[in-house]
Amino acid sequence: MPIIHFMAKPFYIVGIGASAGGLRALSEFFRSIPKSTPAAFVVITHLLRENYSQLANLLIPHSTLPVIRVESDLELKPGHIYVLIENTTLTVKDGWLKIADRDRRIMNDAVDLFFKSLATEYKERAIGIILSGGGKDGLAGALQLNLSGGTMMVQTPLSADFVGMPESIINHDHPLAVLNPTALAEKVIELLSKA
Repeated sequence: MPIIHFMAKPFYIVGIGASAGGLRALSEFFRSIPKSTPAAFVVITHLLRENYSQLANLLIPHSTLPVIRVESDLELKPGHIYVLIENTTLTVKDGWLKIADRDRRIMNDAVDLFFKSLATEYKERAIGIILSGGGKDGLAGALQLNLSGGTMMVQTPLSADFVGMPESIINHDHPLAVLNPTALAEKVIELLSKA
């Protein structure tokens, strides 16, 4: 009798970009994500180069999902939160998070870099979210996500401590939803339930 191998159902990757004011938004978002959520979450924030980032530790009390500092290449698994660490960038390739040293440019485009790789690799199974932050990092990646069939959502500027990143998406892209962090989490769950 032949052995039948069942392929695991492809899961979604939710990339979340944030900067100033992002901790409060991230905490609110993850408080509303249940443990059984069939998606992997990758958090990309703007960090100081040399200071040890405490973001993963700060998110742990607000989530029922495991929170992992990405210190080396890791295979993505659903139901986990992966957090960028200091002086690095992340991309995704063949289901793995790939870590690299951040370049020496002053401008931080870590969100764009990750979103572009997410668009290339996951297409319609990619969800991008932009939360509170200054500047325009994430815009180029958001445009690519939309072109590849992914879904883009944004924190409403009314609920954000810093509006530059959310407003850049709202003004130049067509996000599916513009909501507060709790409602964004609920929208993610809704989208995954229909997948």
